[in-house]
Formats: sequence, structure tokens, C-alpha cells
Amino acid sequence: MRKQLISLLVLVCSISTFAQSRGARRTVATTVTPAAVTDEVNKLPIRRVILYSNGVAYIERRGFVNGNAEVNLAFKQSQVDDVLKSMVVLDLGQGKIGAVSYNSSMPASARTAEIPFSVSSQSEESDSEGGGLAGVLSQLQGAKVMVASAKGTASGSILTVEKRNILTERKSDGDSQPMVAYSLVIASESGEITNFDLSDIRSVKLLEDGTRKDLNEFANATASTRRRDAKTISVTSNGTGQREMVVSYTIAAPIWKTTYRVVLDAEGKPFFQGWAIVDNVSDEDWRDVQLSLISGSPVSFIQNLQKPLYRYRPIVPIPDDLNLKPQIYDPEAGVGAGNGDGSGFGNGNGNGNGIGDGDNGISPPPAKKLFENANNNFMISSGLVGTSVSDAIVTEKSGVDTAATGEELGDLFEYRIEQPITVEKNRSALIPIIQTKMEGERVSIYREPSAEPTSDDDDEQEAVKKANPRPMSGLLLKNITAMTFEGGSMTVLDRDAYAGEALMERLKPKEQRLISFALDLGTLVRTTKSEDREPARLVKVVGGVFQIHFFKTEKMLYKLSNQTDRTKVVYIEHPVRKDWVLSENFAKPDYTTARFYRFRVELKPFETRDITVAENLGMMDKYSLTSLSPKDMDMFVSTRVIDEATRAKMSKLINLRMQINQINTKLAANDKETEDITKDQARFRENIESLAKTPDAKQLIVRYIAKANDQESRLEQINKDRQSMLAEKDSLELELATEIRNFEIK
Repeated sequence: MRKQLISLLVLVCSISTFAQSRGARRTVATTVTPAAVTDEVNKLPIRRVILYSNGVAYIERRGFVNGNAEVNLAFKQSQVDDVLKSMVVLDLGQGKIGAVSYNSSMPASARTAEIPFSVSSQSEESDSEGGGLAGVLSQLQGAKVMVASAKGTASGSILTVEKRNILTERKSDGDSQPMVAYSLVIASESGEITNFDLSDIRSVKLLEDGTRKDLNEFANATASTRRRDAKTISVTSNGTGQREMVVSYTIAAPIWKTTYRVVLDAEGKPFFQGWAIVDNVSDEDWRDVQLSLISGSPVSFIQNLQKPLYRYRPIVPIPDDLNLKPQIYDPEAGVGAGNGDGSGFGNGNGNGNGIGDGDNGISPPPAKKLFENANNNFMISSGLVGTSVSDAIVTEKSGVDTAATGEELGDLFEYRIEQPITVEKNRSALIPIIQTKMEGERVSIYREPSAEPTSDDDDEQEAVKKANPRPMSGLLLKNITAMTFEGGSMTVLDRDAYAGEALMERLKPKEQRLISFALDLGTLVRTTKSEDREPARLVKVVGGVFQIHFFKTEKMLYKLSNQTDRTKVVYIEHPVRKDWVLSENFAKPDYTTARFYRFRVELKPFETRDITVAENLGMMDKYSLTSLSPKDMDMFVSTRVIDEATRAKMSKLINLRMQINQINTKLAANDKETEDITKDQARFRENIESLAKTPDAKQLIVRYIAKANDQESRLEQINKDRQSMLAEKDSLELELATEIRNFEIK
């Protein structure tokens, strides 16, 4: 007992000493000396970075300023529009934010438009010596200069630049060669005109401030075209004493990516480990920054705010006839006065906001580096003597500590990295953000190849699937945490071995998802498709139309065979089709997604099961009651669509229809006979008119007249018969319409 008390006392003392030493180290690290504060004055290092999955980064800078401070922030040209749209500047002391300015993006051509000269990048006569200088000096006509040459020094105003052609002799063959020479002509204040060869001039000094300013402005404008990717935004704060200043903004950034590791135990229960990949492609290191990763897609856009915009105004020429003579007007009685004033202005603004936290002016204590104790042991077999990789990942001795906590931000989800992160410029980092046990089940997933979208490039793969119809090995993963898992790649380890890889979309809390990572070679699936027509479900008459409602049925037989000695769970994904409904007489799905019915089938070792999925499509055959035939009625009777009472009613309709058809046939025959008689009578009249001129044709004329009389009698009889048949037809059609109106199916 005494030994135990002594051991306990030694242990308590050791812990106390260790805590005091750690507390001392932390106190020293957080002490802010005046020298250190002076070094950090007027600097705003990056303290917080929030990366979004839509390609935007929120940057927060914090630092100390003193007095009237000016902070210069360098950005790339492509970042300035986002910065101007979203920048927030705060002075957390007694200071006031002044101007936020940046160098203009006006094109060099616009900046040099009002400068009274222009110089191209290459002289038109670049092959002539002094041509460039001649071009500049010729545009400075009248400017006061001081010229230094081999002849001496002289001051005066530029009159002109003289150009002349001269002949020079070659030393080899003595032939002369034309050459252009330039001379500068200046006039002094005393009236003396001096000529200087440009080849002899050593320097030309501009004596007027305005000319020197124009030249410098031209040089700066042309130089800015070479520095298009450089932009400096200056932030000023007016105040006294030392105080904290915050600048935040959003810029475009690479999206952060996720990758997962899933370890399945012998029962198929998954252990989940997630890593985030972040990229710092900026020109500045992220040192000890507070990093957050946001899952979601907030609206973001680019608007061109940095470029000055001008509205087009038409140029109206002055008419030639405005040279008018002054006019004198007689004064009015009394005294009057008036004035006028006009002004114009334009403005524009942009704003943005961000979130952040600070440390109240106290530097944070030095934090333990994220990867200080990890050492990637879970990937080095020599560091896990006697322990498998799978076992090491799921225990607390893996050396990997998740560095993030999760929190919902409205429709977004934030992974807040607890420890400060350092990512040097143009470097990337792999940060553990998730490590937890999950609910899941090892399953196989089968989807008919024809149900998947295909393209020409997938024809060969589809042929392989159809020839070797096997499901995919996977798992049914359920997120039992309060965190949202961003979509990404996934590597699966099964029983201490690499099992495959998968892609996972965003997984919300309490949501479950099927994930496949390999081909299941231990399960075989065969399918057979058939079609059928079910008996009539509904028969009715609507608006004189006889309707037969029935279902067209398609059946898909899935024959599943478990070829292993282990029990398996197979999920069949059957596509959901528009207007088709599942038949209640066959298999029912475990649940339904937006695109698939999912059927859960449990297979015992070496078991074969048949699953039939049937779908019905509502269809309808239509027959007009006014056009039914005996053949149609016989078909209705044979298929038991109608009963005896309905058959009797339908038979009466058909008889009425047949009587009307017979009358129509007779009417058509009478009409044909009337047409033929009319043609004959027209022919008789023509013949009688031609025969009347012939004395010997009287007998033939009498014959034609007699026949015409007989035809007239026949036409009268046809007309009487027609009237009688039309009356009978009207009576039958009225009776048919009444029967159709009163036709009911009970």
C-alpha cells in the first residue's frame, strides 16, 4: 500500500511539473514585446481563409497600424474586380477609414490622348541612325531645351528637325550609298539659330516643367501596359496610437477537394476517414491562418468594376453658316436680372461583407503543427509492426487527428479547421477533416445496362456488361453524424486489403447512399423481358365513343445467383419510367429514388432467386358508336368486354347503322342514275338541233323526243323515291342518336 501511495505521489508531481513547463512555454510565446509590435505596424497578414466549393475564397487580413497609416495590398489584375466588389475595411480602434484607392486601369491610348506627342514602339525609319530621337524632337517643336554635343552646349527653342539625304562611300569597292541624316535646329532667346547633327548630340535636356511632365506621363502610361497583372490597392486610416485594422474580401480560388478512406470490418461495417485538399496558388504564404472549408454553392459572379467606363457622346460638327452678325435688341421697360448654372456628376459604389473573428490584439500562442505527430504512419508498414493498416485506421493510435469541426451555415456547411494552418505559396496541403464510425452494410448493386445512359464510346463496355451480367460490389452508407460530407473520391479497404475506389456525391446528415467500388464476381444476374395485355379494367361510353380501358404490362424477370458461401444482399435498380406504374401483384421496392426503384434481395450461400418486376401502362381503345360493325361486336363478346345486355343494345345500334347505310347506298345509286339521264338528255338536245337542218331526219328526231319523255318520267319517279328515302333516313338517324344518347353500361 505504501508503495502505491509513493508511486501516485510521484505521478502527480510529474504531471504538475509538466503542466507548469507547458504553461511557461505558452506564456512566453504569447508575450508581445514592443519591438515585435513595431515590426508588425502597418502590416496586415492573412489570418483567416474560407474556401468555398464554388471556386471562391474569403480572405481576412488583420494587423496593427499606428497613427495615420497607409496599407498597400498587391493583387493580380484578375482579382481586382472581386476585391472591389466585396472588400470590407474596419478600424477596431479610434481611427477612421480614409480613402481606398488603386491605380487606374485606363488604357495607355486613353491616358496619352491629351499628351501633345506620341512615340511608337518602333520608329518608321528604324534602319536610319537617330530616327527615333528625330521623331521625338520633331513633336516637341517650340519646347525649350539644352543641347550638349561635340560642338558644345547651347540652349534655345526647337524650331525643326531637318532631314536630308547624303551619300557615303564604301571602303571595299568605293561605291556610294544613300543615307538619311537628321539635324536639330534650335533658336536662342537672342535670335541665334544653331544646327546640330543628331549623330553628334550627346543629350537633350528639357527645360520646361510641363514638357518634362508630359514626357514622364507618357513613359508611365506606356510602362503600365507591360505591368497589366500588377495592381496595388491602398487603404488609409486616420487616427492616433496603435490599433487593430481588418481588411476582408473574396477572390477566385481553386475549389477545395475531398477524398475519403473507408475501412470495412468483417461484418461490413464501415469506418470513415475524410481528407480535404486545399491549394494556395497565391503569391503570399498562409502562415498560422484560421482555415474553414465551406460545402455549398453560393451565388457568385464577376463584374468589371476596375475599368473606367465611358458613355458615348456624338460629335456634332459646327455648321459653316454660324458666322452671324451681332444683333441689337430694344430694351424692355423695367429692370431685370438672371443667371444660369449647370453641373453634372456621376458616381458608383460596391460593397461586400464577410465574417471573421479576432484575438483582441493579442498574438495567438504557437500551436502544434498539424502534421507534427502524424508522420504518415498509417501508410508505412514498418511503422505498424504487428498491426494491420485497417486496424490502425479505426483505432485512436493511427496518428491522425481530425483537425475540423462542422457547423451548418444556413444552406451551407462549414468545416472549421481548429488548429492554425500554414500553406506556403504555390503549395498544397492534405488536411484530415473527418474520422468517425458510420452505419453501413456490404451490398451488391445491379442495374440493367440498357437503363444507363450510353454514348458511342461506351458501346464496347456495354457489350461486356451484357455478356457478363454481374452486379457491382459496394456498400449502403448512412451518415449518422451531424456533418455534411462533400462529394469526392473514395478509397475502400476491405479486410486489410485494397478493395477499390468510388465517387460519392454530397452526403447530408441522416442521408444514406449506395456506393460501388468493384465488380462482384461472386454474383450472377440474368434478365428476361416480356410483354402482355391485361383484360379490360373499365368500359364506358363518353360522347358517343365506346372506350375500353386496359393495362399494357411489361415484366422483367431478374434471376439472381449467389456463387459464394457467404450471405449476400443485392439491390436491384429498376428504372422509373414516365406514365408507368408498378404492378401490385409482383415484387415491391424497398424504396424509390428520383430515377430508380430499389429492390432489396437477400441471397443465402449458393442460392438462386427469381424476382419479377412488373409495370403497367394505362391504355385505351376507342370505337365510335356510329361506326360499329358486327365484327367489332363479335370481338367484344369473345374477349368478354361486354355482357349480354350491352350486346343487345349494341346490336340494335348496329342494325340502325346498317339500315342507314343501305339507304345511303340507294341514294347514291339514284344520284348516279340522275347524272346519267342528265348527260343523255344533253346529248339528245345537241343531236336534235343538228338533225333539224336535215329534211330526211324527222323519224330520228321523233325517236329522240320519245326517249327524252320517258327519261323525264323516270326523273320524276327518282325524285319521289329520294324524298321518301331521305325522310326514312332522317327518322333512322334520329332513332340512332337517341339510342346513342341513352346508351349506358352498367
